[in-house]
Amino acid sequence: MTRIICNAGMEENGPPGFRFVYRYFVSGNSFYIFSALVLFLVGSITLVYTPFNILMNERLKMVRGLPAYEWWKNPPDEVLLRVYLFNVTNSERFEHGIDSKLELNEIGPIVFRELLRHSDVRFNDNGTMTYVATRTAVFLPEMTNISLDANLILPNFAALGMASYLWDASYFTRYGFKLMMEMLDTKMFIKTSINDCLWNLTDPLVQKAKTMMPGLVPEENMGILYQIYNKFTDEVTVFMGPENGRRFFTVDKYHGKSNLGIWEDSKCDSVQGSSEGVTYHQFVSKNDTLKYLRKTMCRVTPLKYKNEVTKSGMTMYKFILPKNVFSHPQTDPSLEDCFHNPKSTPLLSGLSDVSPCYYDFPIAASFPHFLNGDQALVKSISGLKPTEENHGSYLIVEPLTGVPVESRARSQSNLVMHPTSGFANIDKFSNMTIPMFWAEYNQVGLPWYITTLMYFTVNVLPCTQSIGSIVMMIAGLAMIGKTIFDAVFGYKKPLYSYSSLDLLPSIS
Repeated sequence: MTRIICNAGMEENGPPGFRFVYRYFVSGNSFYIFSALVLFLVGSITLVYTPFNILMNERLKMVRGLPAYEWWKNPPDEVLLRVYLFNVTNSERFEHGIDSKLELNEIGPIVFRELLRHSDVRFNDNGTMTYVATRTAVFLPEMTNISLDANLILPNFAALGMASYLWDASYFTRYGFKLMMEMLDTKMFIKTSINDCLWNLTDPLVQKAKTMMPGLVPEENMGILYQIYNKFTDEVTVFMGPENGRRFFTVDKYHGKSNLGIWEDSKCDSVQGSSEGVTYHQFVSKNDTLKYLRKTMCRVTPLKYKNEVTKSGMTMYKFILPKNVFSHPQTDPSLEDCFHNPKSTPLLSGLSDVSPCYYDFPIAASFPHFLNGDQALVKSISGLKPTEENHGSYLIVEPLTGVPVESRARSQSNLVMHPTSGFANIDKFSNMTIPMFWAEYNQVGLPWYITTLMYFTVNVLPCTQSIGSIVMMIAGLAMIGKTIFDAVFGYKKPLYSYSSLDLLPSIS
C-alpha cells in the first residue's frame, strides 16, 4: 500500500522563523500584509507632507496636462467688458455760446465678452515662464439693450485732440492746421453710430493730416475698441515654481523688459511684482498690496485690502483701488508725481496721463464720472453722477490659493484740452477735460468645477487630512496586529489525508 500526503509539508521543515514567514506570506496573506504596511506608511508620510501642501506645490509648478496649467492656458470665458459712451445733448447751444457747460447723457452698457488665450508657452531655466497673451472682444447682443446702429453726437475728438496736441507748436504749424480745418469745413461735433464710435471712427481731417503729417497722425481709425484690441497681443514672462511662492505669476519681463519705458521714475516705470490679474500669489495677506498691470492704463495700479467677504462657502478678501490712486501730491511741493509726463502740462488731481501709450495724444485716465477727482473737472461738464458703488474698482480673491473670484476694474478715458486760443470754435473747449467713454472689466465668477475644487482644497482638505492620516495609520497597525495575533494564537496544523492505491478499481 502506498501513502500519498496531500500537503507537501514544507513548513514543517526548517527553523521557526522560516515556518512563520511561509505560513503568512507564501500561503496567501502577502497582499494583506502589504496593504497594511502601505496604509501605515501613507498615513505616516501624509502627517508630515500633507495633501494640502502637496497640492499647492504642484499648482506652483504649472505642469502641462494638470488642471492648474490647462485652466490658465485656456481660461474660462468669464470676463465681460461693459462700455459706456457719452452723448452730447446740447451741442448746438454749446457751439453757439448759449451754454457754458457740455451736457452729457450716458449711453450703455454695450456688452462684450473678452476672450483671453495664451500661446507660445516656454519654460525658462531661471524659474520663469514666457508666453504670449492675446485678448479679443466679442459683442453680446443678448446682454445689450441698445442697437449698435443707434446714433449719438460726440465732440470731434480727432480735431480737438490734434488742436490740443499742437497747443505749444510754432505759429506756422498751428496756422497751417487751422487752414486745413477751414478747407475741410471741420465740425466740432459729429454724428456717428455706436458701432463706428467703437470700431471705425475716422474723419476727413484725420485722413488729410495723416497724408501730410504721418508723424502726427499714425492711425486713421480712432475707434475706441479698435485702438484697444487692434494690437492687444503681449509677450509676458512670469515667475513660477515652489521656490517663487510669494512671486508666483508676478511679472518679471514685459515684452522682454523689466519696465514700460515710459516714466522717468524707475519705480513707477517698473512692471516687476505686478500681475495681469489672471491669478495672484498663494497665501495672500491682508497687508499685501496687489499690483495690477493693464496696458490700457499705461501703468501699474495698486490694490489695497478692504474687508472680508463670504462667497461659495469660502472666506475671501476684498481689495479695492484706493481713492487717491489718480491723485497728485499738490499739497506738498517736495513730493514728486512720478506719473507726470514731462512733455505735457500738469494735470488736475484725479487724472493720470496715459498719452505715452497712445502716440502722445492728450488722453488721461480717471475713475468713471471723475469719481474722487478735483471738483474743477466738472466745472464745464454736467450730467455726471459719480458713486463708489457704480464707479469704484475692486477685486475679490481667495487668499489661500490666490485665485481671483470676482472683479470689477473700471476706468474712464478723457481728452485733455490744453489752452487752444487761436483756433476758431475750438477755443470754447480750452482747458477742459472731456470724458470720451468709460469701461468696466467684470470677472463674473468661476465655472462650477473650479469653484468645487477650490472649496475642497480650502475647506475640506485642511480639516480632514490629519484625521485621514491617523485613520490610515491605525488601520494599518490594526491589520498588522491581527496578522501577528493569528500567527501566534490562531495557527492550526494542516490536515493530512491518506489514500491507498489498492482501493482503486482494477483497469485490467
